[in-house]
Amino acid sequence: MSLKNCLRAFTVVLSLFASTSWAEMAPLEAMNMAGLQRTLGQILAKDYMMIGSDVKADVASKQREDTLALFEDHHQKLKAYAPNDEIRKALADVDATWQDYRKLVATAPDKDQAVKVFAMAERLVQQCQHVTDVFEKHNGDAASHSINRSGWNRVLTQRIALLYISRAWGIAAPNLDQTFDASVKEFGLIMAELQAEGAPNDAIAQSLRKTEARWAFVSQAFASDEFMPTIVATNAESMFRQLNELTRLYAGLNDNTL
Repeated sequence: MSLKNCLRAFTVVLSLFASTSWAEMAPLEAMNMAGLQRTLGQILAKDYMMIGSDVKADVASKQREDTLALFEDHHQKLKAYAPNDEIRKALADVDATWQDYRKLVATAPDKDQAVKVFAMAERLVQQCQHVTDVFEKHNGDAASHSINRSGWNRVLTQRIALLYISRAWGIAAPNLDQTFDASVKEFGLIMAELQAEGAPNDAIAQSLRKTEARWAFVSQAFASDEFMPTIVATNAESMFRQLNELTRLYAGLNDNTL
């Protein structure tokens, strides 16, 4: 499947997410939405790097536009849904960073400015992770923990692609190689953790197997001496969709919800 088709399928998933009303959200739906915000912030930085380095720039431009709108929509829904002060405070911290970040990533990509984009993306993903953690704490159930962990690997599909494409473009961000290596290692560790916990049903077991197979394939690109950003970007979208499905299954959400 081409990157364009992967992103078309991704956009369908996003539109389904956007149709969820905050007033109708169950706790696990809110948890899943909060977790997805981590991914959306990384997608925006990845798209910035793709456009700047001319890796499927037309497709990345469209995805950036859609993702900016979706992050804002989700953020407003989560603020309206927030069930306690701790979650409201965590969302307020995200809001402060988001106001600057969304303006920055919407500009025409510039290699010197890319370092600032990367730094702000790091701050935003940490803040969105905190929101996800406090949602898990509030829900206090095993399903929320699985959503948090499998959802972080959903983040890592885009984070690894962001880091890889940034390296290919020659971005001089601090510790870029080390962060990339650590993210690749973390993805494998979380997959092993999920496997060790045991799949609660056949659908989750099958989803885990598909994700492992795709990961084995894309990992070959990381071992190459030559950069292959288009291949990595394409497979990142496929893996995102697989892990989005896995996280949906952990959340117990039906196909019409996610």
